[in-house]
Amino acid sequence: MAFSMFLRTSGCQSRMFTQQAMRLATQPAITQRMISSSLPVRNIMKDTKTTPILNAIRSFRTSCVRRSAEKVEDHSRLWVIERVVSAALVPLIPLALMMPNKLFDSLLAILITAHSFWGMEAMVVEYIRVLLFGHVIPKIMMLLVYFLTATMLGGLFYLNFNDIGVSRAFWRIWKNMKSKNAK
Repeated sequence: MAFSMFLRTSGCQSRMFTQQAMRLATQPAITQRMISSSLPVRNIMKDTKTTPILNAIRSFRTSCVRRSAEKVEDHSRLWVIERVVSAALVPLIPLALMMPNKLFDSLLAILITAHSFWGMEAMVVEYIRVLLFGHVIPKIMMLLVYFLTATMLGGLFYLNFNDIGVSRAFWRIWKNMKSKNAK
């Protein structure tokens, strides 16, 4: 049962795994290794002609680990940038609301858009997985995230440079809500 579940995972259904398994299954050295199992362990490990399975499995395991190790460093930098943006929004929002100007409004638009993009991207990656929805729907959802992010940034910049700005728009909405509640 567990072995059949293991074989159903995406890693076992990949082309590389299938090619590796076929190569191992068709090698004549497997029978040689079984016959020469009475050799000392040191000689088996040193002789690459009699141990193609061990070498293939070793290279198969570490190749993925090496590739993922390179990506970890990039993601750790992105994680730090995400946290810096979140921390920068804490003082920037009150500052932009107290002193509305184009610089604070533009900075606020960029940081809010980046923060929203990373949040929506994380939701799509986490909840709309390839294993559950196939290959097409996650790509469509990521395109939707990109579209929403570009539309949001464009709308906020339009509000900043062609209208009253993000901070003044917030105060105008606040006054309208306050006057409606007073009636």
